[in-house]
Amino acid sequence: MTNYYFIFSNKPAIRFARHVCFWIAFGIHFFIQSLLIPGVNEALTPRTPFESLINTFCFLPVYIISVYIFIEIIIPRLLFKTRYGFFFISTIGLLIFNFAACYFTGLLYEHIELKIPYNQITFAQNKYNAIVNGLFVSGIVLAITGGIKVAKKWIQKQRENEALAREKVNTELQLLKIQINPRFLFHSLHAVKQHILVDSPRSPKLILQVADLLSYILYESNQDYVTLEKELAVITDYIALEENSINENLKMIASTNGDVIGKYIVPLILLSIIQTSFEFFPEGEQGVFSKLFIDVRNHQLDLVMIYNTANDHTVELLKLCEKFEDIRKQLKNLYPDNHEFAIESRAGAITISLKNLPLHTPELTDQAFQTTSNTYENV
Repeated sequence: MTNYYFIFSNKPAIRFARHVCFWIAFGIHFFIQSLLIPGVNEALTPRTPFESLINTFCFLPVYIISVYIFIEIIIPRLLFKTRYGFFFISTIGLLIFNFAACYFTGLLYEHIELKIPYNQITFAQNKYNAIVNGLFVSGIVLAITGGIKVAKKWIQKQRENEALAREKVNTELQLLKIQINPRFLFHSLHAVKQHILVDSPRSPKLILQVADLLSYILYESNQDYVTLEKELAVITDYIALEENSINENLKMIASTNGDVIGKYIVPLILLSIIQTSFEFFPEGEQGVFSKLFIDVRNHQLDLVMIYNTANDHTVELLKLCEKFEDIRKQLKNLYPDNHEFAIESRAGAITISLKNLPLHTPELTDQAFQTTSNTYENV
């Protein structure tokens, strides 16, 4: 059993054991305190262990009752619902209750231990129990238990937010897959069909490329990270299929620099950028020339795509920027504040750039997997 599980589990048996441990620890503390610091009437005759034990059992029920009123009623119903005025008033009222309860409990203790009749015990004789036990100790135990309650609530909320953020990223990744699949299937299968009809020797290779791409998009992309080599290989196949699917009107030169071995990346991020950029060009458009540069250095990746075309695509560019919104959000969730993504248009050239994208090593990847697993388990 982990410490986190013992502290945050809501199973009745674990919760009961957790509370018992707390009250045993508090009871021992109160016992030692009453043994070392006697009341005003006992300064010259310190309490014996038996007397301290009786003192502990007299006042402990008051603290138990007030604590559970505080953490089970006042905090959940007032503090957590931002009713701060009522929370403050209720807390003051609970301290007044403790003051009164400890005063009368002190009368009982003085009567039992000192054999003083109730009507002869003055407030001066009992004020230690009323003020110190009723206000000072009560305030401390309420502050400790309330702080634990609020801290647990905050930590659990943070865990839930982490899980929701992770689910959001996974959902957006699935949306990217949905966006890629229909257009990819239509164009790639159309290209394969055309090559098969003319008995092209490239048909078997195209079929294998389509199969590999489908396998990657539907199955391998479910992983949190894939090797950069795999993502780049899939991009190469995808570009080849796109070049064939639009009747070879698009000419693309692709180059990769740097060491890609042993690097990991979130699947579909690069592929989705390239796939979305292809939607910029209508089918049948002539004279489209493209360059793709991928540079890997110091565990960072830069991607630059440059399209040169004689046609004016101002309106289409605006639509393209809108289509990239989902990818922007995905990048923001996966790589917050450590990447640069931009789309620029200059004199017939469209530039799409992604710079300073962090790449993971096997060690960081294993750590990310462990963190993800712990997040879902804890929540």
